Amino acid sequence: MGRFGKLETDVHIRASASKLHEIYHERTHHISNVSTDKVHGVDLLEGKWGEVGSIICWRYFQDGKARIAKEKIEAVDKENNLITFTVIEGDLMEKIQEFQI
Repeated sequence: MGRFGKLETDVHIRASASKLHEIYHERTHHISNVSTDKVHGVDLLEGKWGEVGSIICWRYFQDGKARIAKEKIEAVDKENNLITFTVIEGDLMEKIQEFQI
């Protein structure tokens, strides 16, 4: 039987919540410009940037290995600076069956 849990962390970011939401929602493909050592690219596979139902593919490095994660945008709430992604394919799914960000 699977386990359900919640993992939280704090990350210091020098940007307002609305600016960070704007980047993840409308300019996701620019994240690789901000974090070049970790994120090597973000590609739109289906839909439009920031639209619910769109699928994006992250190319990143973790533990010295190139990895990918395909995510579907499930919900967007501009007013409250919320965006929900569900990982649907990729390296994150090797050990985790369901993953929402």
